[in-house]
Amino acid sequence: MLHVLQSLRCAVALALLAACGNGLGPADVAGTYDLQTVDGTPVPLPGAPAQISGTITLTPFGQAERRVTYRMDAQGTIQEFVATGSFRLRGSILELALREDGYVWKPPAEIAGATINVRYPHPADGPDIVEAYERR
Repeated sequence: MLHVLQSLRCAVALALLAACGNGLGPADVAGTYDLQTVDGTPVPLPGAPAQISGTITLTPFGQAERRVTYRMDAQGTIQEFVATGSFRLRGSILELALREDGYVWKPPAEIAGATINVRYPHPADGPDIVEAYERR
């Protein structure tokens, strides 16, 4: 009987440990994150087109929004791009599924502490662009 109870306790402990995973859920990372750098350069970036500000907002319910404002030309024309959708966590990987103009964008992203790094291809086939966001 003692062996059965010990086996049952071990099974319960293992099940609880597996259920906890990394312990992070949407509520743990919910908040607004401000764009700090693009490829290591602080925003606002010089030139055009160039990011001048941005945010990523994550809700406790798994919803996500990315807003980035760009200077579009030398005359200083400003345009904001907004993509909304959802997210989920897989360890330190932040899986984003953002919709903008009928297109679903799934950029690779990682979250570490108060920082989100979003990586996406350069439109002119250059090296990937990396945006770093810090939690408010």
